[in-house]
Amino acid sequence: MSVLDAILQPKLAAEGLRPRDGVADMTHISDIDVEGINENLLVRYNRDEIYTYTGTILVAVNPYKFLKIYEGETVEKYSGKKMGEAPPHVFATAEAAFLNVRNSDQNQSCVISGESGAGKTETTKFILQYLCTVTDSVTKWVEQQILEANTILEAFGNARTVRNDNSSRFGKFMQVCFNSQCEIMGCIIQEYLLEQSRITFQAKEERNYHVFY
Repeated sequence: MSVLDAILQPKLAAEGLRPRDGVADMTHISDIDVEGINENLLVRYNRDEIYTYTGTILVAVNPYKFLKIYEGETVEKYSGKKMGEAPPHVFATAEAAFLNVRNSDQNQSCVISGESGAGKTETTKFILQYLCTVTDSVTKWVEQQILEANTILEAFGNARTVRNDNSSRFGKFMQVCFNSQCEIMGCIIQEYLLEQSRITFQAKEERNYHVFY
């Protein structure tokens, strides 16, 4: 729990938030360990709350089902808001980066990591989708080029594995380019690190890259 919360909510500070409460920001839990983290994430997952903060870090749990939390009204809910003013969401992280670009005129980075099937590819798409939506000046052609480029990258860099039928077997560094008015001008893929060994050898029940089929 933060010092500010302890001052404003002394009773809550005395009792402490618990993992079984499904806390939105795990830094507010008074006593936390690995078991508590898993319990907190499970409670929120069962409520279809797949996003949880750990300070400024966003933890996402793949729901493996469709959730209506990426619609236009959700974008409006997070547009112009600081992180923490609305429930945890990937749009909040994207908005925080966009606000810092606009207000500080400095480059910002979003690092997306996780094991196979965690939802890294989809998270990247959601961030790009959000940035294209809140930047009103982006043309439909530019937006289409940015969002659909992922389809080509997946064809050459995704493959079926034992754990995931569409597993990304590559890492990439994407740079979204803004002009001086914070309008999106395009997107550059600076690094594309491919799992080259898969081209010549695939484990049992796994496949080569999609483009070969």
